[in-house]
Amino acid sequence: MAIAAMGRGHLRASHADRERVISALKSAFAAGLLAKDEFDRQVDRALASRTYADLAAVSAGITAGGCESKPSRPLTRAENVAAWGVCGLVVSVVLTVVVAPAGTTKGVLVGTAVAIYAGSWLLGAIMMLAARHRGSRPARG
Repeated sequence: MAIAAMGRGHLRASHADRERVISALKSAFAAGLLAKDEFDRQVDRALASRTYADLAAVSAGITAGGCESKPSRPLTRAENVAAWGVCGLVVSVVLTVVVAPAGTTKGVLVGTAVAIYAGSWLLGAIMMLAARHRGSRPARG
């Protein structure tokens, strides 16, 4: 809390101040930064706090950047392939439905979907090879 940092920690905290700290505790709990028992203990401490210094002690670990979102990790190669595979399936089904005229037989629909899916994989492979080729060029200098 800013007031505790300015040397006014001895002043009495209001109910609204305690509610702000409890709200921050709830956010930290929802983000998975606090276990249930720790959350309960900290809420009890916040409700029992009488001064800004007491509230600052309760919220020390969470208000100083503890509630920021964690950066997501990059996808692994297998996860990336799976995501593109599912995307290719969805796109091929949608394109098959859009392209195929009404009354088309199931065999033609499946053939069209397979052709579109294979084409999307071929396009993906070409794009991957092009990206690798661009990345393997020696630096000019």
